[in-house]
Amino acid sequence: MHIKLFKMGKNSPAVTAALKVRMIKQLEANFGNVTAAAEAAKITPRTHYQWLKEDREYATQSESIKDICYKKIKDKLLEKAFKMIDEGNATVMNKMLAIYFKHVPDEMQKVNLYNNVPIRATVKWVNTPQDPKRIGEVVPDWAKKGGL
Repeated sequence: MHIKLFKMGKNSPAVTAALKVRMIKQLEANFGNVTAAAEAAKITPRTHYQWLKEDREYATQSESIKDICYKKIKDKLLEKAFKMIDEGNATVMNKMLAIYFKHVPDEMQKVNLYNNVPIRATVKWVNTPQDPKRIGEVVPDWAKKGGL
């Protein structure tokens, strides 16, 4: 039995497919940094951008990795910020509060539109026997009906 082994060319479809897989993995490992990922995958950034134009599936995978990397970076930054807040860094805490509560009134408006609930706060004051301003005696309903 005679088997011929062929050395795959640099531009063969199998090699290109393997390089694309490697580049996608490197994009994730390098948090979406194309230059660092391309260097690690042993291609040029220009090759990556060419693949984005030519290969829809590769472009979709690359975009999905960008989203994943963005979320990872955001999580790392939040983790670092919370650690700094725990250590007593008031500047970071104030900035985080400003970021997180910046759009709270807008979000309340959106909730109001969806739930059809008016936005308002009311405080009801009720006379109680302990209240020094009460006029007369307040008798609970259960006491009027004959007690417990």
